[in-house]
Amino acid sequence: MPSLWKEEPLKFESRISLNNMRARHHRARYQIVWCILLLSALVLTGGQSMAASVRCEDIADVSIDEWYPDENFNYKTRLVVATNKNIHHGIARALFRFDIPSDIEVAEIKSANIYLSACANCGGGNGGTVGFFALNKPFDEAADTWSSLEGGDWDDSVYSQAILPEGNSWNQAENGEPPPDVKGFDITPLIQDNLDKVRANGIMMRFLDEHQEPFTHQNVASRESTDPLDFSPRIIIQQKESICPAEVMFQEEPKTLHQLRRFRDQVLEKTPAGRTFIGLYYGCAPKISALLSANEDLRLQARTVLKRLLAIILP
Repeated sequence: MPSLWKEEPLKFESRISLNNMRARHHRARYQIVWCILLLSALVLTGGQSMAASVRCEDIADVSIDEWYPDENFNYKTRLVVATNKNIHHGIARALFRFDIPSDIEVAEIKSANIYLSACANCGGGNGGTVGFFALNKPFDEAADTWSSLEGGDWDDSVYSQAILPEGNSWNQAENGEPPPDVKGFDITPLIQDNLDKVRANGIMMRFLDEHQEPFTHQNVASRESTDPLDFSPRIIIQQKESICPAEVMFQEEPKTLHQLRRFRDQVLEKTPAGRTFIGLYYGCAPKISALLSANEDLRLQARTVLKRLLAIILP
């Protein structure tokens, strides 16, 4: 039976038209994606410079003790540091490794603090001046001992020091989380000057004078502790302030910046999801700003489309 219609091949001009339409479609999708990213940046920051705060969790920790050279202490819920001639310990040192994101660069770091909690049910100690050093080699929290690590291998070319308080109630947690008035120990010099080793291998905490008289020791909660009065060790890295994408896009339009701030403060800040979204944004805003600053065509195109979208979503 003959066909009721005949399929003709596309003419050359038609194929060109179809290809052009596809190209326009891809360009439109590209613009939409960028508009979503940039609009998120603008409404989240409200046209203000910002500094990102990055929380780096403890992913491994263990103590090593000179008097118990072949014992692995990972079963303990505490980390102990001690000087020589102690009643219960030889020289003891604490080892930590933290999950520091690979995309954090030294040039971006403004400050860094390590947060430790007294081990609430470990009896406490007299405290004293400790140093934080980068390790030269990684450690295995489930297997390593004083003997296997030969007391630990650390880089003493740069370190940060702090005074561990005495007792067992400092930085006491609330339901396993740091209290509102938690105090950190500044390790900015260590992180800025030895970031690669800290990220790859970890940190050692030890008393700077391990032969002092009288002897001293102190306990801090390890990540294994489930006591609600303890929290696990962590590092908070504060990054330097960066220019907000809104300032790049609308630096000569204060009215638009004001609208964005109002949307952020009156809408996003009032919901948990909005506040979470604001926090997540801080990590990508510097890269968006840098890309906009370096690409004038993209900046102008995105600005034109964004202004149309802003007219729809902002009051």
